[in-house]
Amino acid sequence: MRAARAAGYLLATIIVGLAWQLASWASGYLIPGPAPAVAYLAGHPGPALGAVALTLIDAVGGYAVAASLAILGLAIYELGGLGEPVVESFREVLHSVTPVAWSLALLILLGFSSRAVPILVSGLSAFPPLMTSLIEGLKASRARFGDLAAALRLRGVRRMAYIDLPASVPYFISGSRSAIGVALIVSPVAEAFGTAGGIGYGLYLFFQLHEYAAFVAWSLLLVLVMIAIDAAALGPLERWSRRWME
Repeated sequence: MRAARAAGYLLATIIVGLAWQLASWASGYLIPGPAPAVAYLAGHPGPALGAVALTLIDAVGGYAVAASLAILGLAIYELGGLGEPVVESFREVLHSVTPVAWSLALLILLGFSSRAVPILVSGLSAFPPLMTSLIEGLKASRARFGDLAAALRLRGVRRMAYIDLPASVPYFISGSRSAIGVALIVSPVAEAFGTAGGIGYGLYLFFQLHEYAAFVAWSLLLVLVMIAIDAAALGPLERWSRRWME
């Protein structure tokens, strides 16, 4: 299985690299190819690592915000009655707001120098997929352990703590995989709108300076970070959680 997965990554890398190089040739090298991007990253390891560190801080902070909101939402959903439609409506509203709108609103509210902006933007954007997974886990737990909860007379928050949250671990991890991916994609958007530092700020700066090799290099850097995190941590953790529940 690992060999097949590694072969899949290698094949995808070759296909993307060839398509990238063809796009570079077709544009008359207006779009820098893979070689200039890799060379730029190799020649600027310090700024690259610094940008990655800031973006990871923003994304992880955003995920923490999303996870906190999702667990609170699950507790409200567990209460039944108005709790379920309130949480569903809140999730749908947040899902419909674009990261650009969140970025502009929070920049006006908190200022252009606030590091909280990319954290909050990524958190609010990552909340809907995580909440969706937790609701699916809650429904599966109710179907599977409903009789057990009734026999033990567990209701509300006690049922959530003793049955629903443990049973929802695979759903939480699966949702976390999506949420962290969203946070990593969205946090550079907020960084590009005015927060100093991070991959998003570098993308905006290099584009304004017409340094296209650097721009493509920073784009490649973001892709590599996302693939590394998913392949090294999130993917194996999700597979482990599903085996654990089985």
